[in-house]
Amino acid sequence: MKRKLVIIAGLLLTSVLSFSQSRLTEDEKKEFRQKQEAYQASLNLNEDQASKMEEINLTYFEGLKSLKGSNESKLSKYKKLKSLNTERDSKARAVLNDEQYKIYKEHQKEMKEEFREKRGSR
Repeated sequence: MKRKLVIIAGLLLTSVLSFSQSRLTEDEKKEFRQKQEAYQASLNLNEDQASKMEEINLTYFEGLKSLKGSNESKLSKYKKLKSLNTERDSKARAVLNDEQYKIYKEHQKEMKEEFREKRGSR
């Protein structure tokens, strides 16, 4: 079980790090990995949930990657990003129990706040 969670966290981290490779320093990548591992552990997923969440996250990051590479307007990209987020949330809601979903949403809120802080400091 723990091994599978580590593999899932690794796949997720690989996706995220490759998506933002040019933007993160080595220290930021290390910090992100640590946070992601703690987050995965806090969700306490069973094997079925872990595989479903892996699929949901991979689909989400593939969508982000295609969105990043598109030549669409900022408004169009924003709308698609919102759609990707809504789709991921609804799929996660179907997989996670109430407590896990609460942790999932809290983590998203924290990540959003960190992103805003870093974006504002540049």
